Amino acid sequence: MDEIEIVRKLVERVDVTQNTRFKEELLNILHRLDMKMDLINQKLDKVIKEEINSVEIKEIHLKLLNILDGWMSTSDLARIMNYRQEYISRKVAELRKMELVEEKRDGKSILYRRAQNPDTVSM
Repeated sequence: MDEIEIVRKLVERVDVTQNTRFKEELLNILHRLDMKMDLINQKLDKVIKEEINSVEIKEIHLKLLNILDGWMSTSDLARIMNYRQEYISRKVAELRKMELVEEKRDGKSILYRRAQNPDTVSM
């Protein structure tokens, strides 16, 4: 039985006519515990969502790295992976920040490939 249930049972057992002040204190404690539990649940939900998102990000990064054997544009990658080009551009930029992808200019295009020495950064 958790603390909230203990306080709830105490509140139910208090005789209102004799211990009004005590019951009010218990109700205040119960209210504070409920608020803390709500806050904990909100934080837990946020952590779970962030963890799910980080797993998804890692999967897309790995897919991109597997495809990037040679020089390719983000539009090529988007076409191969069936994603929007803007999304792929963001993911490639993240890989570039991790130094897992190299870039070069070819006229107006920017091409990317898997870094030649990716052992310096681990995912």
